[in-house]
Amino acid sequence: MSIELREPSLITQIEQLAAERTEPVTDVLEEAVRSFLERVEQEAIHAETEAFWAMHAQLLASYAGDYVALYKGQVVDHDPDVTRLEGRVRERLGSAPVLIAPVRPEPRRDLVWRGGKLEASR
Repeated sequence: MSIELREPSLITQIEQLAAERTEPVTDVLEEAVRSFLERVEQEAIHAETEAFWAMHAQLLASYAGDYVALYKGQVVDHDPDVTRLEGRVRERLGSAPVLIAPVRPEPRRDLVWRGGKLEASR
């Protein structure tokens, strides 16, 4: 596969950065794209996590004890066996950002990093 970058100012920035780092342009470009895709995935998983907690009561009513797979805010599959669930989800959705989480009655616990230790948020 070949991808063409058409924005001259981006090309110049990438070439300058590659020269400063004494790395091939393709390596710098691959790293930039990888970082961007990781950020997009993190944002998507965060959104799925928020959706999970927003519908936690409904999930408990329907899927208590199971693991659920959430994609775009919707339950796309569930199973008491997380390994089987992960296999089906990857087969169906590939590398799409899917949250797989256990549906348990415990309340949400947010943790915050404070000066070298984790504390529950209030």
